[in-house]
Parts: sequence; C-alpha cells; structure tokens
Amino acid sequence: MTSSIPYTSSQGEFEGMDICQQRLVHPEHALAVRQQLLGVEVARQVASLFSVLADPTRLQVVYALLNAPSGELCVCDLAAGLARDDTTISHQLRVLRNQHIVTMRKEGRVVYYRLVDEHVRQVLALGLIHAKEPLPASLQASLEVSA
Repeated sequence: MTSSIPYTSSQGEFEGMDICQQRLVHPEHALAVRQQLLGVEVARQVASLFSVLADPTRLQVVYALLNAPSGELCVCDLAAGLARDDTTISHQLRVLRNQHIVTMRKEGRVVYYRLVDEHVRQVLALGLIHAKEPLPASLQASLEVSA
C-alpha cells in the first residue's frame, strides 16, 4: 500500500513522495526482484554506454555513422557534415572507440569509422523511436499545470 505525503525541505515544498506504509507487501515480488537482480558490473557497463551516448555531439556522430551511405565515414567528412572541427570529432570518436561503439580502419592517411555492430544500431534506433513518441495524456496534463 502506498500513499503520497507532503514533504518539506529547506529548499521548498515537494508535491509528495510515494512511500510504502508497510515494510514488505508482496514477498513473492521482492523475491522475484532478487532472483532477477541486475549485477553491479553489468549495470556499470550499461550505464557507461548510456553516459557516452548522452553527449549530443557523440550522439550526432553515431547517428551520422548509422546513416552513412557506405556504412562508414572518414573523420574529415564527419567533421564537415557536422560543421565541427576535425579535432573535436577525432576526440569524440576516440571516446566512442574506447567504449567499443565504433571501430576504425586506415586506408593510407585516411581513417574511416563505422559502428561496431548491430546492437549499437538497435540502441540508437530504439532511442530515436522513444524520443519521438508523444507523451501520455496524464504526463502532458501535469506538465501543463506546472508551467
């Protein structure tokens, strides 16, 4: 059983916090959570992936690579296409490479980058679909009230 109670802090009043009135309501649910617990190391790895993709420039780089006609782009073409300097794009690509999101190949003095695998494509595609979804009516109404 949960209820919403008013909460006041030194920084002002919050609308309310959902809290349980009992310590354990459904023991079988708690047991199921424990049995399916996401391991700390895996949670860190996934959080690291999402934190790397949280940067708008890196996300633009990944999106550009996702849509590259040949599946890969050189640093110069990425920089020109994103209207950024080569140094900025090279740095972002290095971060993405260290996180195993992109891989590179050299052809003479030109370095080409591409996404590592289909999983990265799927994560980005799902993120884009989610970002374009309309807000549920209840959430939209609460945002309009607070504005």
